Amino acid sequence: MQNPELEHIARMAAAIPKQNNLVVFFGKSGNTFIDNVKYFFLHCVQKQPQLQCVYMAFEREDAAQLATSGLPVMWAFSPDAGPVMAMASLVICDDFEWKQHESLCALLENAKVIQLWHGIPLKAIGFPEIRSSVNMTPEKAEKLTKAYSGYEAVVSTSPYFTEHAFSKAFRARHFVECGYPRNDMLQRRPSKYDMINADSDLYAELVKFRKQGGKTLFFMPTFRDIGGDPFADGAIHPGRLAAFCHRHNILFLCKFHPYVEGTGAYVHPNLRLVAPKSDAYPLLSLCDALLTDYSSIYFDFLLLDRPLIFYPYDYEAYTTRNRELLFDYDSMTPGRKAVSEDDLYTALEEVLVQGRDDFSGPRRALRDKAFTHHDGRAAERLGAHIVSNYL
Repeated sequence: MQNPELEHIARMAAAIPKQNNLVVFFGKSGNTFIDNVKYFFLHCVQKQPQLQCVYMAFEREDAAQLATSGLPVMWAFSPDAGPVMAMASLVICDDFEWKQHESLCALLENAKVIQLWHGIPLKAIGFPEIRSSVNMTPEKAEKLTKAYSGYEAVVSTSPYFTEHAFSKAFRARHFVECGYPRNDMLQRRPSKYDMINADSDLYAELVKFRKQGGKTLFFMPTFRDIGGDPFADGAIHPGRLAAFCHRHNILFLCKFHPYVEGTGAYVHPNLRLVAPKSDAYPLLSLCDALLTDYSSIYFDFLLLDRPLIFYPYDYEAYTTRNRELLFDYDSMTPGRKAVSEDDLYTALEEVLVQGRDDFSGPRRALRDKAFTHHDGRAAERLGAHIVSNYL
């Protein structure tokens, strides 16, 4: 830290006594109250009275929206937020967007940081990504080194993924194998707090559609570092997709990664474009199958024990120009695979129309490798760990 102003902030923050039970939570910017931070924050506010929790929102509008729900939230750049962060003993995050703000790093220099992360990685992240020759520059490597370093603890889901993924990706003192708080949502009905930043109208539509005998399919592709998506790349044509779904009474939901706004028009009774920055987890348990490519969402969907369909239409381009994979793709993706649009509709018909489920055994085997716990109590375990180790 070679900036006099930042050094002054850090000295001032260091002089302020720490409050042992004060925890600040950072999510993502741009109305994205989602993922593990959302669900762990909600758990702590409701179930861990030993902790004083404050969610730091990056936009004023986000802070105002959460405040209307009665949640303890502040705008991270307000004058009142600085002293709170300076007193905090713990930082909870599932990304590293807050680390890009040097003033926040200075305020929180002496706090311990617990990284929840936002998915079991199939693709290279952290230091394996830095060492990769795919889509890497010295500037990017320097940025990623800072982002993946300096953690007190990183949440993992199992010993296998601690050893083969998280311990290689992050520099941290501890790895806590409690599971992901967001996956607790898959095993309960959503509360009013769970539905914050989720599509309530779509949730109700899915419930009704399934009761009337329809099938629901969620498509969640990952982002491409160099841009593009399955629709923009011509791998899926909306007209053909709409006709197929109408013919077979399928409701198709597409949610792009929050980094991707999506392209094309999807105006059809059987197609829904879910807001990229909304929370999909309250909807997932209402889907009969998941379609994806390289997104880590499919690991979480394993907990529902429902069919997976993979569409790696750009496998060579993705792995040579976007991101290397940590694992062999075929052995780590237990589901029907399609490499062309014709293959895709054949796979969808087999799974959703004919009801074939040829991968239930491998799917459950991977689930047991990926998740030590399947009980919907990840937030409870993490909360108990924090209380017993840091208070």
